[in-house]
Amino acid sequence: MVTRSIFSTTMLYGVLILTSVLLMLPLISLAMTSFKTLEEAVGAFKWIPAQFNFQNYAEVFTLRDFNYWNFLGNTMLIFALKTVGTLISCTLAAYAFTRFNVPGKNIIFALLLTVILLPGELLTIPMYEVYLKLGWYDTYYPLFIATYFGTDVFMIFFFRQFFMGIPKELFEAAQMDGATEFQMYRQIMLPLSRPAIITCILLYFTGTYNDLYTPLLYISSPEKYTMSQGLRAVENLFNTGVSRDAVVPWNLVSAATMLSIIPVLILFVIAQRQFMEGVSRTGIKG
Repeated sequence: MVTRSIFSTTMLYGVLILTSVLLMLPLISLAMTSFKTLEEAVGAFKWIPAQFNFQNYAEVFTLRDFNYWNFLGNTMLIFALKTVGTLISCTLAAYAFTRFNVPGKNIIFALLLTVILLPGELLTIPMYEVYLKLGWYDTYYPLFIATYFGTDVFMIFFFRQFFMGIPKELFEAAQMDGATEFQMYRQIMLPLSRPAIITCILLYFTGTYNDLYTPLLYISSPEKYTMSQGLRAVENLFNTGVSRDAVVPWNLVSAATMLSIIPVLILFVIAQRQFMEGVSRTGIKG
């Protein structure tokens, strides 16, 4: 029995390690390409460069129209504004769905969930026209203003599921002490929802960081570019011919990409435990 248990555990870990390696192959290939010479990057594919060329990372900071720190700062600003808006609006909405018993609450929540089924592209043209008439083109307002009105239905659902796992006795005791609903929301619900809040921050960070579609719609000034737009600009620096057949130095593009994902990796390593706890606890109660 013990031998069988050891064998099963070994097989399980072997499968997990193999799966992890397979999933990391694109990242490994990207990292290896960032150390290659131009000839190795555009020539026949091979995993490991003949000699690790660290000069690629230095050259990235000298590229025309690629200001790494400016793009990073712009992205962090948008991320912060979007996250604050989502946390305020979605936690308040989720708190209301959790705490208040009003007629038709479940029907309203069910109707709200149906919005998730609508493709985001469906609202692109009308929202673009609204923002254009407001004079918000080439500004950051279209990228974050909607989050302050509880438009992220998934996050409302996410926080509601997490809030339902918090014991009701805590709120009953607080009510006996004369606490208002807002005090209970601020002093009980939010502190106990730290894993869910960190999960929201991580999801919004990666979503904002990887979003290229929305900034391309509204941002046209290079100095306002996000990191994803900056990476696209790096490729376009070397692909501007009429026939679009210029050789792209993928070693420099890969180095720029590796630099861009460093903040994502750091944040996930720091907050991965809270992230996993937040995801696992959202299904405690339905």
